[in-house]
Amino acid sequence: MIKGYVNIVNKASKGLENIAAVILFLSAMLVIANVISRRVFNTPITGTLDLVLFFTTALIALSIAYCAVEGGHISISIFVDRLPKRVQKVINVVIGTISALFLVLVSRQLVLYAISSHSSGDVSLTLRWPHYPFILLLAVGFGALALVVVGQVLSLFTEEGEQR
Repeated sequence: MIKGYVNIVNKASKGLENIAAVILFLSAMLVIANVISRRVFNTPITGTLDLVLFFTTALIALSIAYCAVEGGHISISIFVDRLPKRVQKVINVVIGTISALFLVLVSRQLVLYAISSHSSGDVSLTLRWPHYPFILLLAVGFGALALVVVGQVLSLFTEEGEQR
């Protein structure tokens, strides 16, 4: 059951990461096209800064969960590693649970902020694109990260988690 949950969350995180990779490619192509347009035609592509900022937001939001799946986030375990395995497990469960709850709270607040942004009509300066879809993407990213952390905590209660 836990293994199935972790597998689904990991695959979903990988899917989000793949979307982020496409966004990164599009962002790079846009910057290159803007530089060429500026040099060759003496005219930049309108809204490049807005687009790159939105793309960067989406890129980070969609890739943060898979980074956690791969163990790419920074962790300082110099003190915990010296403790007995049982104590390490308890500490990891407590920290993971607090982290997951915090991430759910962040995701919830981002949804509320997106609703507020939509209501107030916040838009980018050049393209006049609304901010709320990208705020919602951040909420999705933090929600996905919360699901990954929950999976990591649950995995501590399996035999494989015992060996970590």
